[in-house]
Amino acid sequence: MRYIKDLLSFFAILIKQRFIIFQLAKRDFQNKYLASYLGLVWAFFQPAVSILVMWFVVTYGFKSGPVELGMPFGVWFMCGYVPWMFINDGILGGTNSLIEYSYLIKKVYFRPSIIPVIKIITAFIIHFFFIVLTVSFSIGYKFYPTIYWLQLPYYILCAVVLILGISWFTSAVTVFIRDMGQFVGVIMQVAFWATPIIWHHSMLQGNMRYILYLNPFYYIVNGYRETFFSQMWFFEHLRLTLYFWFVAGIFFIAGAMVFSKLKPHFADVM
Repeated sequence: MRYIKDLLSFFAILIKQRFIIFQLAKRDFQNKYLASYLGLVWAFFQPAVSILVMWFVVTYGFKSGPVELGMPFGVWFMCGYVPWMFINDGILGGTNSLIEYSYLIKKVYFRPSIIPVIKIITAFIIHFFFIVLTVSFSIGYKFYPTIYWLQLPYYILCAVVLILGISWFTSAVTVFIRDMGQFVGVIMQVAFWATPIIWHHSMLQGNMRYILYLNPFYYIVNGYRETFFSQMWFFEHLRLTLYFWFVAGIFFIAGAMVFSKLKPHFADVM
C-alpha cells in the first residue's frame, strides 16, 4: 500500500514541479551539448555517422538490397535506430543521474525519484529531432503520412515507461555500487545486437522467433517501423502488446520499489 501511495505522490509531484523539472532538463541539455565549441553538432554527429556506416557496410559490403516494401536499408535502419537511441540514452543517462545530481539529493523539497525524468527529457529532445528526420526521409522515399502515424505517441509512451522503470532500479543501485554504470553499458551493447535493429526479425524461425518476442525493446523498435512503413496498429499484435506491458509493468513496479527502499540511504552514501 505504501508503494502505491509513493507512486501516486510521484505523479502529483511531476505535475506540481513540472517547471523545475523542465528547467533542470534544459540546463542538463545545455551542459551536455552546448558547453563545447561545436555544441549541438555532437548530439547528432555520432548517430548520423552510425547510420551512414551501417548503410554503407550492409548496402555495399554485404550487397544487401531493399529490406521490405521496397525500402532502402538506410531508411529501414534509421527507423529502428532512432527509438533505440532514445532507449539507450535514457537508460544510460538515468543510471548515472543520481550521482550526477547528488547535490539535489540532500534538498528536502526535491524528490530524488524525478531525477531520472530529467535525463529522459534530455534524451527526448534529441529523439524528437531524429523523428522529424525520419519523417523527412520517409516522405522522400514516398512513404507518405497515414493515419497509422498517429500511434507514434503510444510507442514513445512505451519507451518512457520502460526507461523510467529500469532507470529507477539502476540509478538507485549505482549509488551503492558504482560499477553498475559500466555493467549497464555492456548490457545495452548486447541488447543492441539482440534486437532486430540492423537485422530483420524474419531471419529467425520457429522457437527462435518466440525468444525474440521476450525482448521488450523489440516491441518498440518494431512498432516504429510498423507505424511509418508496415501500417499496422499496435492492437493487431494483442498478445505481444499484453506481454510488453506485463514486462514493462514489472520493471516499473520493481524499479519503484527498489528506489523507494534505498532512497532513505542516498544522502548518507552521497
